[in-house]
Amino acid sequence: MNILKAISIDINWDMFWRPASPGLYVHADPRAQVRWCHELGANVMQTFCCSYNGYAWFPSDVAPVTPGLKGNFLQDQVEEGHRLGLKVMGYFCLGSNPFWAINHDAHTWHDVRSTTNQNDAKSGTASKDISWNWIPFTQEYLDYFCACLRDVLVKTNVDGFMIDWFKVERCPVWLDQEKQMWGELMGEPFPTQSEPSPEAELEFKRRQIERAWVRVKQTVRETRPSAIIWTNQPFTKSDDPLWNGHRLLKEVDWLLNESPKTEFLDWLAKNIGPQTKLLQNFCGWAEHAADNWRELDTKRFGFYGFTTVNPGTGLPWTREQVEAHRRKVMWPTVLDRYLADARNVEILRKAYHSI
Repeated sequence: MNILKAISIDINWDMFWRPASPGLYVHADPRAQVRWCHELGANVMQTFCCSYNGYAWFPSDVAPVTPGLKGNFLQDQVEEGHRLGLKVMGYFCLGSNPFWAINHDAHTWHDVRSTTNQNDAKSGTASKDISWNWIPFTQEYLDYFCACLRDVLVKTNVDGFMIDWFKVERCPVWLDQEKQMWGELMGEPFPTQSEPSPEAELEFKRRQIERAWVRVKQTVRETRPSAIIWTNQPFTKSDDPLWNGHRLLKEVDWLLNESPKTEFLDWLAKNIGPQTKLLQNFCGWAEHAADNWRELDTKRFGFYGFTTVNPGTGLPWTREQVEAHRRKVMWPTVLDRYLADARNVEILRKAYHSI
């Protein structure tokens, strides 16, 4: 496999880009999804071990199983994918998990919105939305996450998985768990008289990510050494001190630039290890324009895209379906994004069949 040409039918979200309710897409045909990816010209399908909501698409003994799931959805996709010559990569989200959040005290995780509503967060008046949580990488949480990784490697033949949101976010209020981790990772008590310096907090984030990476890598290599580890952070700026020279970038198998900013690629290429494959995303965000694929050096970088799902079919929206829906309902912003996705997917189809 020379050029990585990956695609994901993204069942993480509902029609309005809210986290999909558990069981929303359980009626989808797992093998039909694989065939759609194959017909697109992809040689990698990124599907789901556990979707963002925290529910598993295989008979997990660790994570909750998607309500209504029959059989082993993920393994069915693996078998069909391998029959058609595709690698089948699963998905986990590390930085957020609504199932975990709803089963743990609200004081043990951050609400992502409080990064922008700092006054409410500091005063304690902001209510927390479980759907948009950031989870500190405590040993307890990493124990659970790594148990999920081990579980899917034992129960399916998935080729590996993308680990999404492999980064840490911290809101204005320091959680008790973070203060405890400070002692574990920094070798000194959390300062009580003042806030940590920006330099110290940056190092704390780097070490938190490194500890999580070491745990993930060890779990995978001990369970199935050949499994591919693929991460998405995503990156928000180039020359980011959080990531410059970081161990994860040097050791990970595949790394995704989810952002439409292809200028991040040269910076990332300087920070990855010799074995790491770097992929660029061309579909999924409103800002993506898949026509930019021609700017990519296919000898250096792979391709990726993800697309919204028609809940009626369990497959990506087509232009015809979007236009038919537009005549029935008035959701112009939503439908415009579906249409942009459909256009980008068609561009990727042509690209995947030509390279």
